[in-house]
Amino acid sequence: MSITRVLTLAASAAAATVLLAPVSGASASDSGAKAPAAPRTAAADGYLHVFTQPFGGGRECKWLGNSDNWGTCRNLTSDIWNNGYAGGNDAVDLYTAPNAGGAHACISQGDRWINTTTGEYRFTYGAGLEQFGASVNNNISSHRWVDYCSQG
Repeated sequence: MSITRVLTLAASAAAATVLLAPVSGASASDSGAKAPAAPRTAAADGYLHVFTQPFGGGRECKWLGNSDNWGTCRNLTSDIWNNGYAGGNDAVDLYTAPNAGGAHACISQGDRWINTTTGEYRFTYGAGLEQFGASVNNNISSHRWVDYCSQG
């Protein structure tokens, strides 16, 4: 067998190994490690995921239920992903203040706001409340799971 043929076969085998290798299930939650951006088509895991940098960068925080205070991710979030299960309580209200206070935005089940630094995502619920109309980028303190997004 020629050297060229051996090298071609070796390169093909290496490429197949990379394509078929399992993906790590490790979590970077609150660890400070850079977490990879979760694919939008991933199966629901029941969590609200947030990252401190756009595109899944920075530190990740995630919650199964409500949170009155986002702790190390409070007012430091630039990527938000609602990977909750479809059905009741599958949307998430995101609040400007702790304990579900102030104006809020709502992210539907399966949606991901991968780069909130653009100013596209704003607190559009709670006219007259603190931070109404402000950008959600680096401005979220708490959240509640709700049945659906509404103007309530």
